[in-house]
Amino acid sequence: MSGDRSEKVMKSRVAIRRGGVPADMAYQALVEASSDPGAFRNKTVLVKPNAGFIAKSPGTGMVTDSETVRGVVRFFRDAGAGRVLVGDGAIAGVDAAEALEAAGMAEVARQEGGIPVNLDNGRPVQVHVENPMAVDRMKISSIAFEADILVSVPVMKSHMNTVISLGIKNLKGCLHRREKQRFHHLIEEDRFRPWHRWKTLERAIADLYRMMPPHAVVLDGIVGMEGLGPTMGEPKPLGLVIASESPLAAEVAGLHVMGLHWRDVPHVFLSAEKAGVALPEQADLLNVDRNLLHEAYSPFARALPEDIAHLYPHFQIVEGDACSACCATVTAFLKQSGAGYVGRLPGDIRIVLGKNVAPGLVDRKTILLGNCTMDLRDRGRFIVGCPPVGSDIVREISEIDKEGSAACDESGIGE
Repeated sequence: MSGDRSEKVMKSRVAIRRGGVPADMAYQALVEASSDPGAFRNKTVLVKPNAGFIAKSPGTGMVTDSETVRGVVRFFRDAGAGRVLVGDGAIAGVDAAEALEAAGMAEVARQEGGIPVNLDNGRPVQVHVENPMAVDRMKISSIAFEADILVSVPVMKSHMNTVISLGIKNLKGCLHRREKQRFHHLIEEDRFRPWHRWKTLERAIADLYRMMPPHAVVLDGIVGMEGLGPTMGEPKPLGLVIASESPLAAEVAGLHVMGLHWRDVPHVFLSAEKAGVALPEQADLLNVDRNLLHEAYSPFARALPEDIAHLYPHFQIVEGDACSACCATVTAFLKQSGAGYVGRLPGDIRIVLGKNVAPGLVDRKTILLGNCTMDLRDRGRFIVGCPPVGSDIVREISEIDKEGSAACDESGIGE
């Protein structure tokens, strides 16, 4: 481990603000956390919030609060940045520009002299990963790659694929278009054997972090999301902002607030391993106001797949190596339409998504969601798309029920 890098994590200021106006808290946290604000003069700064989904109403915890973004943009404009971009790249099926507008981030950026950008409109820049854990090359959006300063501004939330989503996981939106999906479908290779105990996605995120660590992280905890994140969880109002020039220090502090240790989150300790950093065993060993850190402590409910089965026992969700796009389709469908199927037998409706699902789990009444299930299309009811939409699932369930009723009529059952 590099002593210098570990020392930077321990020495970098972690600023916490609670209970104030979100934009002011974000601004002041950056003032406290920044060692040299003059270093941003005439630079192109990319403020990278979490805006990968369409949030139809504020305060859900699904995306970064627009007022937190306002404070971050204002800080860098006041610090003399040449340009301040505000942008993200969305999951498949979502337009990032539309998501930025829907969340109010695009308008806030314009009001503060920033420029909203869709990272998916950038050129693909292929980079080669040094000592990879899961992926030896990746394509980054040129908009993110060419920015002088990268600032990760995620909303704090639980995540079904990666335990949590904070400053490091938020970098995934910098990948070019479908490269984000590829991270969910990486093939295990023997050369990565030392890392096989962890999921390829977790390791790929660590590879991404090593290639482009942000210059600063601002964690948006105005309203986070706990439980079935990243889209189906419950709002978690915290009324706080955390900022640091050390992404790993911000991560350790944020995890403490969420009731987790960095050892609980593979992509975090793998990122530290990749960077040659020894993380502190306790968050209060950081350069942080310990009283504020402990006062902010508010454990998050974890994102556990079995919770879906508990909420909607009439559905059986079989997930292989699925990307966030199809996962989001299923969770949105359940949230919008799941209650309409109450009264059916447990596991009556089976939905399969992702690659590498055992063929024996699929029959003619099984819904195969998305292009990744194409290899099983002769066994079940295949819905094309990357991703499909919830109405496709509704249609297929209706067709299954009609066929079941017709079969009963032909056999005379029920007469």
